[in-house]
Parts: sequence; structure tokens; C-alpha cells
Amino acid sequence: MSTQSSAFNFTRDFSSAKTSPYLDTSGRLPIPYAQHAAELEAARNEGYARGVAEGRDAQRDEESARLAAALEQIAQTMAVGFGQLDAIEINARTEALDFAKLFSSKIAGRLIEQAPVVPIEMAMRAILNDLRGAAHVAVRVAPSTVDACKNRLTLLLRENGLDGSHRIFNGVF
Repeated sequence: MSTQSSAFNFTRDFSSAKTSPYLDTSGRLPIPYAQHAAELEAARNEGYARGVAEGRDAQRDEESARLAAALEQIAQTMAVGFGQLDAIEINARTEALDFAKLFSSKIAGRLIEQAPVVPIEMAMRAILNDLRGAAHVAVRVAPSTVDACKNRLTLLLRENGLDGSHRIFNGVF
């Protein structure tokens, strides 16, 4: 035969891996179908398990983000509520003090002349119920009635949980 190319490769040696375009040169040998199916199923199961784990992680992250957002909203709502409660408390204290001023200005003149301790004690009982827990309470009485009111007012302050430090200065108890 001649060395020319022919359509038929009868003279070619197909047993050599170097010269054969039909053999895999990577060194991997084909595996039986049953083994291939088992490895394919194992790969599918591994991929499924990895996907489930990633899905759970994503769900946990999403739930954490939703929980953090809900807690942030609750904190903001509570801050607004506390602000409103503080405003209501300040308003209630202001109204109580305004009432005390009005009350004392209406009845103080005649009653103090007749019995100075009794009206002050009654007013204090009514007012101190609203002022529990106040940091500071000032009671103004006429300088001439300080001695008569001191013991009764001290007792009333203790009864209402206002047994803090108090002092008498120029008619203010």
C-alpha cells in the first residue's frame, strides 16, 4: 500500500492510546451502569441535603431578620407609649398642683383663722394620694402655723411614702 491517505484506515494501529482518537487518555475507565446509577443517586441525595440545609439557613436568617424588625417596632412603640405616659403623668401632677393652689386660695383665709391644722391636714391627705413617689414635695404654710403643722405633716408624709429629707425654711415645710 501506499503512504497516501485513504478513506479506509486499514493500516492504522488502534491499540495504542497515543494514536487513537477514540480512547480516553485521562486514565478513567468506564464503570458499570449499576455503579453509575448508585453514584448518581448519592450525588442527587447529597445535593438535596445541601439544598435543604441551605433552605433552612435562609429561613432561619429570614426569621431572625423579621424578629429583629418586630422587636425594633415594639421598642419604638413602647418608647412612644412611655413618652405619652410621661406627658400624662406631668399633666396629672400639674392639674393636682393647680387644684391644690385653687383649693388653698378658696378656703385658706377663714379656716386657717379658726383651726389652722385641720384644713391643711385634709388638703394634704387629698393631695398626697396623687403625689406618691414624688421626688420632692413642698408644703407652704404661714410662718405662724409651722410649729402647729410640723408634727401632723411629718406623719402624713410618712403615711404616704414620702419620708424623704424635709426641712423647714421661712414657712415652707
